Amino acid sequence: MTTTQNTTAGTAGTTVTQVRLPGQAAAPDGPIDPFMMYVMHHAFRRDLAGFVRCAPHTPVPDRATWHALQERWSLFRETLHHHHAGEDAWLWPLLESRCTSAEKAVLDAMEAEHGQIDPLLAACDDGFAAMAAGADERSRDNLTDVLGRTQEHLATHLAHEENDALALIQQYLSEDDWATLEKRFGEDNRLRDLFRVAPWAVKGLDEDAYRQLRPRIPGPMWVIARLGSRSFRRGERRAFRYDPDVAI
Repeated sequence: MTTTQNTTAGTAGTTVTQVRLPGQAAAPDGPIDPFMMYVMHHAFRRDLAGFVRCAPHTPVPDRATWHALQERWSLFRETLHHHHAGEDAWLWPLLESRCTSAEKAVLDAMEAEHGQIDPLLAACDDGFAAMAAGADERSRDNLTDVLGRTQEHLATHLAHEENDALALIQQYLSEDDWATLEKRFGEDNRLRDLFRVAPWAVKGLDEDAYRQLRPRIPGPMWVIARLGSRSFRRGERRAFRYDPDVAI
């Protein structure tokens, strides 16, 4: 991670070299290094793309694979819920206390978009449960459709957040503010959770992404990701065995 002097806002300070990952819409300049937010966004985009590809190709009678997909969906769902709940509880209120009235519209939109995505996620929950219980081709078609709409809505939301909400973060939060928020986001994580989430978070990152993230992510987290990777890959092979585009 490198820094340069930032004088574009009219005040002295530093600008962190921002992480840029595949699919990311923007990375506003500023003193905060929200790299983990970008990692999570990459993982959310990656997962939904995988579910959208895989669902229509998974045979309806293969209930074992649908059970594996349902379990894998639960990991995505829990992680996304934790991410959005933390933003709604801590991040947006902190920004709202500091930004202008006009800028609060961005934060109102963030919460509203979370509310629009939630029913789609619930419909996906129901769809995966139905397929795992033994459903029909129409149920699979319905699940494929709602997964596509979920992907579209979440992609729009993440791009909005990266372009506009991250700009407010860079403008109004200090490094100490961000460190406190990151601690709050992680305070309920158990070691068992880290062994699930760490290999999930770094799945599919290319060499350039690893180069950017290596000095940012603490060494113990890389160790946990490696230790959990074998079990994680087994689960990926079970769930995404019919993915037409990706070799697990």
